[in-house]
Amino acid sequence: MPRILDADTFFDYLAQGPEIFAPGCAGHSLLFEQWLRAGAERCAGLRFTGVHIPTVNTFDFAGLHPQARQRSIFLSGDLRSSWLEGRVDYLPMTYTATWRWLRESVAFDTVLVQVAPPDEDGNCSLGIACDFTPAAWPRATRVLAHINPRMPRTRGPSIPLSRITAAIEQDAPLLEIPDPPGDAAMDSVAEQVATLVEDGATLQLGLGRLQSAVLRAVRERRNLRIHSGMVSDGLLGLLESGALSPAPDAVVAGVALGTQALYDIAPRNIMFREVGHTHDHGGGIPRLTAINSALSVDLLGQVNGEFLSGRQLSGVGGLPDFLQGARQSTGGRGIIALPASTPKGESRIVPMLPAGPVSLARVDADCIVSEHGVADLRHLDVHARARALIAIAAPEHRDALQRSWQELSLRL
Repeated sequence: MPRILDADTFFDYLAQGPEIFAPGCAGHSLLFEQWLRAGAERCAGLRFTGVHIPTVNTFDFAGLHPQARQRSIFLSGDLRSSWLEGRVDYLPMTYTATWRWLRESVAFDTVLVQVAPPDEDGNCSLGIACDFTPAAWPRATRVLAHINPRMPRTRGPSIPLSRITAAIEQDAPLLEIPDPPGDAAMDSVAEQVATLVEDGATLQLGLGRLQSAVLRAVRERRNLRIHSGMVSDGLLGLLESGALSPAPDAVVAGVALGTQALYDIAPRNIMFREVGHTHDHGGGIPRLTAINSALSVDLLGQVNGEFLSGRQLSGVGGLPDFLQGARQSTGGRGIIALPASTPKGESRIVPMLPAGPVSLARVDADCIVSEHGVADLRHLDVHARARALIAIAAPEHRDALQRSWQELSLRL
């Protein structure tokens, strides 16, 4: 049986080795966060590693102490101060590369988990956050668990109680992220995306406004499936409308991230799997329709999903993984969707991305969608690509984009 864990012994365990794995999404324990904040002076020399999602996992582990560090595949605004002070180790890796790294290469002194109470077989479900923890805990020296009665026991990975070093059972809120409010521009984009979604398709969607808008837009479809890294409250409307397939594995996801209403239906309606399954398709999912957002796209078909005004705000995440899966899928489509203009009226379709990293190379481009239509870039030469993208730009920017392409094409 695990030893009893409290706020004091928690730090005693952390002091036994500097490398700590701390899960993201709703696997993040608000109780452990409370202990860390209260005992920040004891975090000197510790490095916290995890996949912490921008705008979702806003806790800055590196900010706990001048000698604490954080390692992540996302560089969000919440980590900006610690990044500028040199305490953040940013890894530019995809989800599948991160999964393999955690499973095969790195070993942690301590893994923090938030789990459901043990079942009759002595297994503690990872509940609604099963993405990366199954890769990290088997190689760890010790596992510290927050056993939370509010964490639902789901169909998916678990940890044997016998493998947990120390635990506290305490009722505490789960991290909740409600769907963002409706946005007219994104709703218009989603209506265009919906024209590419057929009955019987399997959807993958990125988190945020695009996911919620697309799920509203496809409620009239039938026999849909979802195979995604994350699902949000938008799933509730899809269930109510009858759009989903009745199959028991109609919804497969790594994490559920929403409100209590989503968490209540998760055990019955979602099959949870680790990233090694959700993001590694190998062409085995027919009609996989991967739908993701971006910040900007250039006339070559290059996609930027990470940088705004030259500053990194995110990471590539699972975007390349799912685009590759969609390309390998029979009848699959890879869709990048974005409003044609920023809230300030600047064009998101630009002549060429600035020099530096791109999130998706032009050779990986498939469909680009804005509220003005669909640019199917498959099999188009570079001039036809540019024309297709200019056609879905905001009308007031099209002439300038055409002039820019004429100049740019002479330099290619």
